[in-house]
Amino acid sequence: MRSYAVLTLPAALAVLLIAGSAARAAVPKACDLLTAQTAASLLGGPVGAPTDVQGMICSYSTKTAIVSLSVVAQPALTVADFSRAMQVSGQQTGIQQVLGLGDAGFFNPGGGDRNTVNVLYHHQAVSFSVQKKLTPQLKSQMIDQMKQWLAKF
Repeated sequence: MRSYAVLTLPAALAVLLIAGSAARAAVPKACDLLTAQTAASLLGGPVGAPTDVQGMICSYSTKTAIVSLSVVAQPALTVADFSRAMQVSGQQTGIQQVLGLGDAGFFNPGGGDRNTVNVLYHHQAVSFSVQKKLTPQLKSQMIDQMKQWLAKF
């Protein structure tokens, strides 16, 4: 019988980031995808300079909010394992599957106004978070933005 450890969403993403860091060659850099203009549009105002972590994580912030994107190669990660990890980690926050978004896509309304779209696409784990009060418009913007980024892979 298989047993699975329960991971929080940040812990699940950390595992994904660490496991995929060695296979980084063909993965687009996060700050090449997430621009200041996109971040400002999502956050509703001007943003500061980006924070770039080894090309894998890009974030912009205002005084009260943050938008971030991570892109990590995951050559051994299956759709089933990714989906299971997302569902387990999002049990407390009402995670929702987004059909037609990558190989497996999920929207997590999170807690504390941290909304996240997590996608597995061609063995690349992509996580996009916006720290802002959730509205139907914000959710739609986030999913549409993720679709635009995935078209660049």
